[in-house]
Amino acid sequence: MPDRPMPADAEPPSWRSPPADREDLHIAALLRGRPRVGPAPLLDVGDDIAILADGTAIGADMLVEGVHFDARLSPADVGFKAVMVNASDLGATGARPAWMTLSLALPRGVAPGWVDNFALGLHEACAALGVRLVGGDTTASPGPVVASISMGGRLAHGRALRRSDGQAGDLLALTGQLGAAAAGFYGADPEAAWLRRPRPPVGLGADLAGIDGVHAMMDLSDGLARDLSRLCAASGLGARVSAAALPLAPSLPAGSTGLAWATAFGEDYGLLLSLAPDALPAAQALAAAHGEHLTVIGALVDDPEVLLDGGAWPAPLFAHFPGSAAPPSAAASAGAPC
Repeated sequence: MPDRPMPADAEPPSWRSPPADREDLHIAALLRGRPRVGPAPLLDVGDDIAILADGTAIGADMLVEGVHFDARLSPADVGFKAVMVNASDLGATGARPAWMTLSLALPRGVAPGWVDNFALGLHEACAALGVRLVGGDTTASPGPVVASISMGGRLAHGRALRRSDGQAGDLLALTGQLGAAAAGFYGADPEAAWLRRPRPPVGLGADLAGIDGVHAMMDLSDGLARDLSRLCAASGLGARVSAAALPLAPSLPAGSTGLAWATAFGEDYGLLLSLAPDALPAAQALAAAHGEHLTVIGALVDDPEVLLDGGAWPAPLFAHFPGSAAPPSAAASAGAPC
């Protein structure tokens, strides 16, 4: 079905809620007073992807050494992951990625062969997704490696799945398992496979846009607690989630530590969606066809609080800018890079 354009003078609904933390304050400062020129997009800032009037989807993401990766990842892992985290955003908006550009900043003393191995992982991920590298830039860095990708594609079913379209009474569901990347980071999973080589369900995200009853969707990159709060704020709703319903990675420790890793670390790269109850069978069947499992974890409610078992969520384990305010029902604490 066709998407609806946004009025040129309206702030996107995904960005109408007050900034939750310092990262959001920085974004707000960049957007304040921006010129409203050119054609109005179908999907503007506030979601991770912009959608142009012709259905072209465009997004950007970067990996910074010491923030998003360290020695746990090989150069090939970094290249692979840089592609996958960008594709995850497109799929979660209902688009199929097709092309990308790469900007790569490298220390002058980068080890011989680093770029060759980075390229191996980059090309492996591109081949798996059907994405073509079409250009970019390279430059010297006085500090860490920075890999920044801009990726584009097309809406698969003519509409974007926005964070702001959740409806009270929608079921909340997610794909995959929570906490696998955290288990790798903290050493509970020595292979750290999901931390190094995430495989987000990009094709499933694109195809879910073809089910009318799927209303809102995003990928889980910053942890369920924070990302669900963002979806709820954009939709003007709250949520009730059951901890017992959460699909936890088997390598997580039991108790409060495992729950914190599952909800407050990030890098899960599954899909978080809200959908009408009568759309659940079709969505579950589609997920199974893609080799995924869709788990119902709660519901959206016409109330602003975002609650886990009726109370607070575990404190965030990471903040890009220490001292950031916490999302609703949580207390902030900077921790591991993710």
